Amino acid sequence: MILLSKSRLSYKIVGSLILIFLLTFMTLGIVVSMVFENTILVSEKQKADLLLRTIEKPLQIALYLKFYDQIEEKVSPVISVPDVTELVISDQNKKQLYSYKSKDNMISRHEAISMIHEIKEPTSGQLMGTVTLRYSDLAYDETRQSIHKIVYGVGASIFVIFFVAVWWVRFLLSPLTNIAKKVRYYKPGDQMVFEEDGSVEIEQIVTAFNAMQKTTQTYLEQIEAMNASLEITVQEKTHELENQYYLDRLTGLPNRYRLQERLEQGETVALAIVNVDDFKEVNDFFGISIGDEMLIQIGIWLQELSGGCYRLGGDEFALIFNELSQKELEHRLTMLIKFLDEKTFTVNEESLNIRVTIGVAIGNDKVLTQADIALHHAKENKKQIAFYNEDEGVEEHYRTNLTMASHVRKALFDRRIICYYQPIVNIETGDIVKYETLVRMIDEEGNIVPPMQFLPIAKRTKLYPQITLEVVYQACTLFASRDEEFSINLSDSDIRNPHTVSEIIKTIIETGTASRIVFEILESEGIENYDEVTRFIAQVKALGAKIAIDDFGTGYSNFENILKLGVDYIKVDGSLIREIAANPRHRIIVETIIDFAKKIDAKTIAEFVSDEIIYNTIEEMGVDYSQGYFTGKPAFL
Repeated sequence: MILLSKSRLSYKIVGSLILIFLLTFMTLGIVVSMVFENTILVSEKQKADLLLRTIEKPLQIALYLKFYDQIEEKVSPVISVPDVTELVISDQNKKQLYSYKSKDNMISRHEAISMIHEIKEPTSGQLMGTVTLRYSDLAYDETRQSIHKIVYGVGASIFVIFFVAVWWVRFLLSPLTNIAKKVRYYKPGDQMVFEEDGSVEIEQIVTAFNAMQKTTQTYLEQIEAMNASLEITVQEKTHELENQYYLDRLTGLPNRYRLQERLEQGETVALAIVNVDDFKEVNDFFGISIGDEMLIQIGIWLQELSGGCYRLGGDEFALIFNELSQKELEHRLTMLIKFLDEKTFTVNEESLNIRVTIGVAIGNDKVLTQADIALHHAKENKKQIAFYNEDEGVEEHYRTNLTMASHVRKALFDRRIICYYQPIVNIETGDIVKYETLVRMIDEEGNIVPPMQFLPIAKRTKLYPQITLEVVYQACTLFASRDEEFSINLSDSDIRNPHTVSEIIKTIIETGTASRIVFEILESEGIENYDEVTRFIAQVKALGAKIAIDDFGTGYSNFENILKLGVDYIKVDGSLIREIAANPRHRIIVETIIDFAKKIDAKTIAEFVSDEIIYNTIEEMGVDYSQGYFTGKPAFL
């Protein structure tokens, strides 16, 4: 099929016509030949049958009378026929009475025609014998061979006609071939000249191609004009996109991408990141529209003052200075802060003053990161200006934090976040009745990592909720088969996270531990979000859970909020318990807490009970439960 699809058109046309004719001829020839051959064969059989019938009566009489010596005389009319090749007469017992074979033995390559007639008694109809006649089919064979010769002759004629017709059609189509060659190498803008051979069809094709050339040329000119216009449009759009990509939409200042592109050139510059302090309060108090207008005015003011201002995003701007020493740069930025303190911005008749924190670095490709590190250092240390100093190890500290965050993430994936449990003893009975759940991490070398090394970082990297849920799952699964109460610490972020709260409730219900779990809330964290805490407490208490206030007694203890929350346990902070035997003031504070707890029907738990003296002291004071190394260290259950 592939070869046929690629052959010349002349071959296809003539070949198709010859193939149709040849199939028709062969079909008719085969049918006529079969009919004719069958007719000749039937005719020859009829001749043989007629010959047998001519001798059938004489043979019947001869066999009936048993005149066997007269058989040859009776069959002489038959054996004298040239086409008869063999004649055999047998009695009823198949004994040959007479046999004749032609001396010429003229039998064709096909088997001779053979016929058998039975000879019966005239009266009774009993079988007396048989006559077998073999008749030559030479005439039939000759006729068939003649037909085959005719078919072969016609086939050869068709073959010759095919090649003559192909040549003739190719000759007729040669003008089209010449046109095809020219069109094959045609390019827009070329001018093709076609030769006419006088035929109407070729003239029509030439006229059509000439019209096509004119149309193509017209379209080509239009396309060139469109391309020129499109190129201008693309340049304009590219410039517009570059502005959108490299310019801040709000302030119109160059953005972070433009700054990074400049820094990638390797130029050594002094870069100062200016962060507007507490700008979120402006948005929250006056609205985002006034906050946006405020940022626009700050950007204009910084640009006028420095000449090289970029907006990094949010409430941060970057200033670039060239050829300034650190002392000159510090003086200039100090003056900028002074001017800014005196500057009053007016937005929609509102007068606003701002304060800023500045992080500064001097360098080339890493200067933006270094200035950002300096800014965070300034905020952490409550400075208005901080210069990046590699010797202070701030960058190394951040790298360590990133590494630890990666370790925590992998530990969660590898199930290396585990729980230790510290016993809580009932002072009255001396029995372990509760456990506090404490999280630990196992590093890749199998060492236990204490929580203070990874929890603060986890809280800043969105890994903390996963740790909380892992701790809740492990603790609830363990204590589902135990009888003791157990407590779990929840942070402010846990209580404010709807997904975390939902999963906690789901877990304590599925494990059947809702009536034995105690949720410990840090007084310094949770109480600040009073509405959310009360909502959470109501949910879990409805299921039978209990609430404990952790680290109570440090800083400002709000007794009124404790009353509203309806807590079940108050855990006295370890800083008070550690020195309770030697420090009268601590003893007074703890006594006050114990008295308060009894009046609100809450139990007290003393933390950090490290020796017998402390234990005896809190027992004497009436504390209900003891927790610390004296009564039991945290361990894996």
